[in-house]
Amino acid sequence: MTDREWMKEGIDVKLILLLYRKKVWISLLWALAGGLLAGGLYFIVHVLYAPAREYEAVSKLYLTFAADDDGDAYQYYNGYTWNDLMKTEPILDKVMEGLPEGTDREWVKDTIAADILSDIRLLTITVRTHDGAEAGRIIRAAEDALVRFGQEMVEFEKIEVIEHGQAALVVVENETFRAVAAGLVVGFLLSLAALALGRVLDDSLYVPSDFEKRYPYPVLGAVFAGECMEEDSRLREHVEMVSGETAGILYVDTGRQDVRIPPEGRAADTGLILQIPCGSGNGKLLERWVREAETCGCRILGAVFTEADKSLYRLYFIGKKR
Repeated sequence: MTDREWMKEGIDVKLILLLYRKKVWISLLWALAGGLLAGGLYFIVHVLYAPAREYEAVSKLYLTFAADDDGDAYQYYNGYTWNDLMKTEPILDKVMEGLPEGTDREWVKDTIAADILSDIRLLTITVRTHDGAEAGRIIRAAEDALVRFGQEMVEFEKIEVIEHGQAALVVVENETFRAVAAGLVVGFLLSLAALALGRVLDDSLYVPSDFEKRYPYPVLGAVFAGECMEEDSRLREHVEMVSGETAGILYVDTGRQDVRIPPEGRAADTGLILQIPCGSGNGKLLERWVREAETCGCRILGAVFTEADKSLYRLYFIGKKR
């Protein structure tokens, strides 16, 4: 691993969280957009252009089984059996007899469902259509057909209706609020993922440790935005400490696109101090400057961060604002 393989650097969680504090508005915006999008789509599909409302009628019938030759009751009818039987000729023919002439047979088959919920003697018949009157006619015809079926089949003593179903509008719960809530959460999480990916791909330098992880040179100080580097006494002390017997010192602004070391900076008795603008995608440009300096045989004494964020540094190094 080389000093410049920034993609393999450890994750500075504290720095990431501090940088994120200024991008919270992005997450809020994404969350709001996600909520509006999800809620809007749900409202359009399920409310504004909702499919035709359905009517449902549910009847319950009691099955009295006859005894076989051994004296045991016929009990091999179950929910699956009844659901199939309702759509076959022995019962469906009787249902069609109770409906107006011209009623579509296949459509009637699709509207009827039969089920044994728990007790095999209790049969539930459900009819669903887009018209309440039609649902009522079909459920009455189904009841009559089953009663007649029980009279004809040896497996039954009788089939009787114990609850006559009445057609009622199927209540569809409006889930717009839940759709909005889900959209808010998804939007927020997507924003975090996008910001995290952006941070992973971001080679910018914000604090001294970012520079020192990549290069074998010390950070001599940081000049905050709005402050003058010449007035920083601590920075001057650090520069004097590393300069030693160096005849001259040249400050190089690594934020310039023109990566070129001046002739005076290439002298053997001249030391370079790299001025690094804090953040703003400065990583690759800085790498070009360092490579240029090393190629030219320059002596790099250290680096200075400029335009640094004072609030970021205070929170990062001290832990609270003062």
